Amino acid sequence: MDIRYIKGADIDKVKWNSCVHYANNGNIFGYMWYLDFVAKDWDALVEGDYESVFPLVWKEGLFGRKDLYQPRLMREMGIYSIHLLSQARINAFLDAIPAEFRNIDIAINEQNTPPADSSFRVEEKTNFQLYLGHPYEQLFDGFSRELASQLQRAEDEGLILTSSLKPETVADFYRKHTPGNQELERNYHALHRIMYNVLHRGWGFASGAMDRSQNLYAVNFFIYSHSKVLSLAPVESPQGREIGALPYLFNALIRSHAGRPLILDFNVQGEDELAGQFGAQPNAFYQLKRDKRILGLI
Repeated sequence: MDIRYIKGADIDKVKWNSCVHYANNGNIFGYMWYLDFVAKDWDALVEGDYESVFPLVWKEGLFGRKDLYQPRLMREMGIYSIHLLSQARINAFLDAIPAEFRNIDIAINEQNTPPADSSFRVEEKTNFQLYLGHPYEQLFDGFSRELASQLQRAEDEGLILTSSLKPETVADFYRKHTPGNQELERNYHALHRIMYNVLHRGWGFASGAMDRSQNLYAVNFFIYSHSKVLSLAPVESPQGREIGALPYLFNALIRSHAGRPLILDFNVQGEDELAGQFGAQPNAFYQLKRDKRILGLI
């Protein structure tokens, strides 16, 4: 199996995006433009003439070493391939990760099942997805009683739904109501760029719930890719949480897409109460960790 390590600047953009687009396990996170927005530096492993690709997102650590890590706004990555992702192919790619990456902490998608005798510490993570190909009434029957009550409360509050929000509005709301962390500002700018790129391609839309005075209570941005509609930035204000604004937003998406052969990807990384209330099903992916540094330093 011909697997090459290629520096980010030398990657063939057209061939890379074509592989991700037609991959059996393709998703929005694998496209080159998306990677460029969420990661400052990344290289890749490539099989043959871009038949399989594996992004290696890295950052510089102590003493100039490079660490592989999972960037924010990107739940998972892994090997994307137009071929069957056999255990032999997965093993070959994992073995081909250059030794210079001594500290590794990345997430790989559900079709990248790591081998039982892997040199990595493997942690199974959980995302939730809901198949929308049924009539809305049937989907609603799968909602929890608590969720049904929340939706009724939001209805009684007279919330208004809009899909005409600008990316700046969504990003500002995200920055205001997301718990602070040192990467928040970078996430804000990355989110802004992702949304504009998606809108330019016609692959998604912003959504919001507001009152009659146009005060926002919840926002989200949805992306269509590979027969899925992905929830990118679900955020609600404290006031919105009290009246069920975010569930109301998701319910509107489900109602308008019911009966279509799409999967709503809640895009979470563990147990998620709201996704469970909608009847979404757990979908596994994997966190791979390996640290070959001496004393965790070099």
